[in-house]
Amino acid sequence: MTNNFNWPVSAKQLLEKTENLTKSGSWCIDVEANTLFWSLHTYELFERSSHEPPSVDEAVKYYCSPYDQIILDAIDNAVEKSKPWCLKAQVITEKGTTKWIKTCGSVFESVAGKTFLFGSIQDISSSHANLTELERQTVALNTILDNLVDGVITIDSKGIIQGFSKPAERIFGYQASDVIGTNVKILMPQPYRREHDQYLKNYNKTGKKKIIGIGREVIGARKDGSTFPIELAVSETDTPNGKRFIGMVRDITQQKKAAEKIEFLSHYDELTRLPNRTRLIEQVETWGAEAKITVACINIDYFRRINSVLGESVGDEVLAVVAERIKLNVDANALLAKDLADKFIVAFTHAHCPEQASLAQIQSLLPLMREPVQTSHSHKIHVTVSIGIATLNKGTNSNHALVNAESALASAKAQGRNRLSIYQELMQSNLQHDYALETALHNELECIDTGCETGLKCWLQSKVGRDYKTLGAEALIRWQLGDRMVPPDEFIPLAEQLGLIVPIGHWMLEQVAQVIKETNKPVAINVSPKEFLHEGFTAQIFETMNRVGAPTERLIIEITENLLLQQHQKVLSIMKTLDQAGVKFSIDDFGTGYSNLSRLQWLPVSELKIDKEFIQSAFESERDRNLLDSIILMAKQMRVSIVAEGVETGLQATYLKDSGVDLQQGFYFHKPQPEKDWIKNITSSKSRGA
Repeated sequence: MTNNFNWPVSAKQLLEKTENLTKSGSWCIDVEANTLFWSLHTYELFERSSHEPPSVDEAVKYYCSPYDQIILDAIDNAVEKSKPWCLKAQVITEKGTTKWIKTCGSVFESVAGKTFLFGSIQDISSSHANLTELERQTVALNTILDNLVDGVITIDSKGIIQGFSKPAERIFGYQASDVIGTNVKILMPQPYRREHDQYLKNYNKTGKKKIIGIGREVIGARKDGSTFPIELAVSETDTPNGKRFIGMVRDITQQKKAAEKIEFLSHYDELTRLPNRTRLIEQVETWGAEAKITVACINIDYFRRINSVLGESVGDEVLAVVAERIKLNVDANALLAKDLADKFIVAFTHAHCPEQASLAQIQSLLPLMREPVQTSHSHKIHVTVSIGIATLNKGTNSNHALVNAESALASAKAQGRNRLSIYQELMQSNLQHDYALETALHNELECIDTGCETGLKCWLQSKVGRDYKTLGAEALIRWQLGDRMVPPDEFIPLAEQLGLIVPIGHWMLEQVAQVIKETNKPVAINVSPKEFLHEGFTAQIFETMNRVGAPTERLIIEITENLLLQQHQKVLSIMKTLDQAGVKFSIDDFGTGYSNLSRLQWLPVSELKIDKEFIQSAFESERDRNLLDSIILMAKQMRVSIVAEGVETGLQATYLKDSGVDLQQGFYFHKPQPEKDWIKNITSSKSRGA
C-alpha cells in the first residue's frame, strides 16, 4: 500500500488493534499536516484503489448531504474541544454505490505533541435496511392497533403496563403516558384489583392458567372512576425483555344494553311493560300441571284503523288504556300478557279463580271496553274487543289452551266482533269432522306401511340467498284427502294428540333424504317436540340418511323454541350428537315461543328463523319494526344465520336484505312446489349453468 503518512508506532498499532477488534476499517488524520490514512478495509468500503490515497477533502466528498457538513463539524469539535463522535451517515462510493456507514472518531496526542484524529468506519447497510424495515413494520403494526375496535394493553410479569394502544386510550379515558409504567390495577375496580395481584403471584409461582387464552367478561374502570363491562382475552409471550401478557379489550357496554333490551323484549312488551306470550306460556305450563286453566284471547276490533288515521302514538295510548282496564278488572292472581300487535291474553288458574268466576270477569270486559278512550291528543276513541275463551283440564299442554282460545277468537270475529266466543261450543260442532279426519289419517299411515299410494305429499319451498338465488329449501308436508287439501295446522295438531306424528315424521325424513341425494342442496325438515324426544330419533336419522346415501351435512332440523321447555338435558344431548355428524339446527318461528337467551347460546344452533308474523307486522308499526331489528341484531350477536319466512313483497325483501338477513323464504320468491317439480327445477337450472 502506497502511503506517505508519517506514523507514530504506537498510533499505528492502536489503529490496527481497533480494526481487528471491530472488523471495520480504520482511518487517521494528521491534523497539522492535514493528511489522511485509510486502512485496506476502508479503501474496500469506499471502492477506491489503495494506490490513490485520498485527501481529507476528497474523503469528505464521499458523504451525502447533509452528512458531509456533519462530519466536518465533528472534526472541528474534536480538534477544538477534544469531543469524540460516533454517528451514522450515508455515503456514495467511488463506483457510485450508496451505503450506510457507522463512523467513530477521537483525538489522539502523540508523544511528540502532535495531534491526530483516529477512528473506525463500518458498513452497516444490511443492518440499517433491517432496522428500517423493522421500523416500517412497527409503524404499520401501530397503525393497525390504533385503528382496531379493541384496545391492546401489554403488561410485564409484575403487572406493569408496557404498552397502551390508541383504542385503549379511548376505552379507558387515559393517555398512554398516564398509565405506562404503572400497575394495570389502575384499570380495574374492586374486587378485580385485589384478585389480579393474587392471580399474578399464583401464576408466576405455579404456572396454572385461569384466564390466559380464554375470553371472559370483566368490569373495567375509566379514568373518571366510572365502571363498565369489557370483554377481555389475554395471551402470553416471551420477549428479550422477559415475559409479557397481551390483553385484547373490548368495551361491550352497548352490546350489554342491547342484550338486556332483547332479553326484556323476549319476555315483556316494551309499551305496556306486561309479560309477553312467551312469559305467559311458561306460567300456563306450570299452572296446567296442577289445575284446570282458563285462557282468554282479547283482540281490539279494527285497531289498524286507529294507527292509520290517527297515528301510532294515539294507537299506543289506546293499547295502554286497554291493558290497564283489563288489569284492573280481572282477578289479582290472573296473568295478563301482551301478545303481538293489538292482542292481549289473560290466563286464570282454577286453583285461585273458579271457572264461572273467570268467565264472568272476562264477560264484564265487553261493556267496559266500550267506554270511550280519551287520549292526550284530545281524541275520544270508541273501542270494542272480540274475545275467545278456552278452558282445559289439568295436564293439558299450554299451547293447546292458546290455540283453542285463538280459535274461539276467530269465531267471535267471524260472528261480527264485539262479542265473546267459548271454544267448547266449537269443539262440539266439529266433533264429527275431527273423528273423520282421525280415521283418514290412520288410513294414510297404513298405506305407507303397505306401500300403496298415500295422500301425504312432500312439497318444498325454496330459500334464497342475498343474491335471491335458490340455496336450499324447507320441506313442507301436504295432505290430499280426496278433492280437499287438508291444511297442516288442521291435521298436525291432531297427529300429535294421537301419537301419529312420529311415523309421519319418519316418512317425511325419507322424502327429504331423497331430495338431498338428488340435488345436494340443504333441506330443512320440521320436527315436533314429541318426535324429537321419541326414543330412537337420532338412530333413525343416521339409518335413513346412510341407507339413502344422503350427506347428513345437508340436513337441517327445524325445532321450535317450545321444545327447549322440555327435558333440556336430553334435548341438548340429542342436538350435540347430531351436530357432531354435521346436521344443522334451526330455531323455527323464532320469537313466538320460548326465548331464553342464556340457554340458546349454549345450543349448537346455526340458524334462527324469524316468524312471518314479525315480518308482516314490522311494516305496520314502528314498534314492531324495532322488535324485528332487535331480533336480527340478537341473531348477529349469536353469530348464527338468519332466515326470514313469509316474505311477500319486494319492500320486505329489500329491507331484510339490507338488515343483514342471510336467507329469505316466501311467496315473493317461490311458492311451495311438489317434490318432483322442485327437483326438476333445481336440476334443470344446474344443467343451464345457473
